[in-house]
Amino acid sequence: MGRLGSMRSLRRLTSAASGLALLLVLGSCADQEEPVTPEADSIYLPSATATPSEGATTMIDPPADYSTVEGAGFEISVPGEFRQERATSSNGEPLLLLELPSQVSAIPQRVAVIRDVAPSSSAAEQSFALETAKSAGGPDAEATRVQLPTEEGQAAFLVRWKEVRPSKGSANVEVTYWQLMQQVGDDLILNVVAFAPSEEFPTSEVSKILRTFVPTATSA
Repeated sequence: MGRLGSMRSLRRLTSAASGLALLLVLGSCADQEEPVTPEADSIYLPSATATPSEGATTMIDPPADYSTVEGAGFEISVPGEFRQERATSSNGEPLLLLELPSQVSAIPQRVAVIRDVAPSSSAAEQSFALETAKSAGGPDAEATRVQLPTEEGQAAFLVRWKEVRPSKGSANVEVTYWQLMQQVGDDLILNVVAFAPSEEFPTSEVSKILRTFVPTATSA
């Protein structure tokens, strides 16, 4: 593929991955004509996996005061004060929303779990595109991506970034996002998106909720 073709492919992936994070609805996350081969996919892998010393980037057992919620191919645990809502995403797949009001009425503390069925690009490629897009958001933009340990045959990537969002009736608000993309099979990626206003994120439960996520499906 030439340089122009590579740039067009990356733009398609970047647009799709960014739309997933912000809209919390999902069709297929990419628009490639050919499936990604393992050899091609390897260029999108982070240089290292998360380690226990990184703490906040590792998955955890549910705290004692959390309740486990079962979804379509996964389990996730949540404290009782979070409202649970089950809906349908734009691609007709089940969507789970966990939400708690924040100090900014337009931007709640939220965790969403979204299914990407029959993706035409892998979690490695999609997470690379998302990291690239968020890192290019301006002079102060920064995004990080790590690969998390998984069972054999699966792959999981966590992308973290911040961005400023408009808030009706008040000044613009910086929001912190975490997005976990876990590929459990060739035909299914499970996405977990957690966000909250940055001032509240360190004391919010959203990142802890995300880290209790456990896939139970191996295919769509």
